[in-house]
Amino acid sequence: MSNLDKKDIAGTIAGNMQSSEIYADNVRMMGSRGHGFAAEKANHLYDVFTGNDAKIIGDDNLKNGADRLVNGTQIQTKFCNGGGKCISECFEGDKFRYWNSDGSPMQIEVPKDFYLDAKQSFTQRVERNPEQFGISGTKEEIKKAAEKLADETIKESPFTYAQAKNIAKFGTVESITFDAVNGIKVAGTAMGISAVISFATAIWSGEDFDVALESACYSGLKVGGIAWVTSIATAQIGRTGIEQSLRPATDWVVKQLGNKTTQALANTLRASVGKSSIYGVAASNHLSKFLRGNVVTGVITVGVLSSADLFRMFQGRVSGAQVFKNVTNTAASVAGGTGGWMGGATAGAAIGSAVPIIGTAAGAFIGGILGSFAGGMAANKASSAIMDNLIEDDSKEMQDILGSVFTRLAQDYLLSTAEAEKVLAKLQEKLSVDILRDMYGASSRGSFAENLIEPLIIEEVKKRRVIRLADLPTLENVADELEVILEKEMNHDDESESVETQNLKNDNTDTTSTAPVNLNFVWRIK
Repeated sequence: MSNLDKKDIAGTIAGNMQSSEIYADNVRMMGSRGHGFAAEKANHLYDVFTGNDAKIIGDDNLKNGADRLVNGTQIQTKFCNGGGKCISECFEGDKFRYWNSDGSPMQIEVPKDFYLDAKQSFTQRVERNPEQFGISGTKEEIKKAAEKLADETIKESPFTYAQAKNIAKFGTVESITFDAVNGIKVAGTAMGISAVISFATAIWSGEDFDVALESACYSGLKVGGIAWVTSIATAQIGRTGIEQSLRPATDWVVKQLGNKTTQALANTLRASVGKSSIYGVAASNHLSKFLRGNVVTGVITVGVLSSADLFRMFQGRVSGAQVFKNVTNTAASVAGGTGGWMGGATAGAAIGSAVPIIGTAAGAFIGGILGSFAGGMAANKASSAIMDNLIEDDSKEMQDILGSVFTRLAQDYLLSTAEAEKVLAKLQEKLSVDILRDMYGASSRGSFAENLIEPLIIEEVKKRRVIRLADLPTLENVADELEVILEKEMNHDDESESVETQNLKNDNTDTTSTAPVNLNFVWRIK
């Protein structure tokens, strides 16, 4: 079995795709200037969560262009180890680098703890060369104008320089908090997709609206939680040496794909998660980083989904072979779903681009969902077929023990066919995966099975009619019946057995035996 429910495949893979995109975007934090990029991302998140219309626009690498756009205002982020250093980065010699299209200076965003120093430094630079800012007049007038321009131009970040540096590091409170906030959207996407699929599946199965809604909520919360944890862990791994160790392999894969395929695949995947298109070297680098993120995300997802099995193995409630089987099937589902997403997104993007009412982004997203579901299902089915031939489930072994114990107890209590069937029905209602795991971990599985089954048999046996002394046949009844039997026997030919004699033997068969009970039933485990 797989630890990934069929209805949860699409939501899980959708979360993984977004986590891989976040990974690809954030690996730049590993560089020597990673804290500057971390500051830019952190400031952007802050603006988004405080209700501003914020966009990151610096990915186009336009020389002297803005990093961010907030409520229509262009912003350049400078996080250096001092206010003066932040401002000096904004100048080439005495010439200011960052201008809006209307000729006004862009806003310069600096660390919270260096804000005052940065304003003072900017004021001094304006005073030394006021003409480029359109300022003239007496020395006092220039000073006042410079101070006013500094107030308008220098923007105080909500984060300090130290916090930005910690965001770029592995395992710090700041970096984990940043990744947790960043993962909220990932969790929301995964939760929504899983909830919708779960609800639809329940309705199609004939469930009531309330039951379908409850199932959808449970599924959404579970998958959303897994996606959130996976997103955090993946982003953290992107700040370690593992990122660099994977790079040669993914760079080689991208190189084999060729420029045209690489660009198409990179933009299809970006479209499926709502990102704009990129080209050339940027597309190749991004796809390589995305693939590294996909590897990390896939491994972490399988680990998260399998953690409960590993814990049960340490408790002795499941075997190592069962855990290996489950992990293999889960990994196959995740890998198949990922491949299905890529293929489905590509096909969906092509259809969407040909049908304007759908659009490339929507087509890629819908195609990715359908592809991940189909790919995950197919991979899980293939893996399960192979693993079932190699490893028998623990549950099958436990069911065999239950069948053996039931047969013995049914004979001990002389159960009739009707009684045995009623006990089996109650046993099937009581059985669950957790009970089978408890049975596997029990010191005596036979005793566990007996303690589970015998109370059900006793409960059924208590319903039998009580036979009193007055209900027993008298001696005269027995004598008369024997006389009838002897007369019948004497009337038959000694050399052949008549049909009547055969029927008599059948009539004398013990009707309290359990022979008619078929124990080869299908266990319906909850």
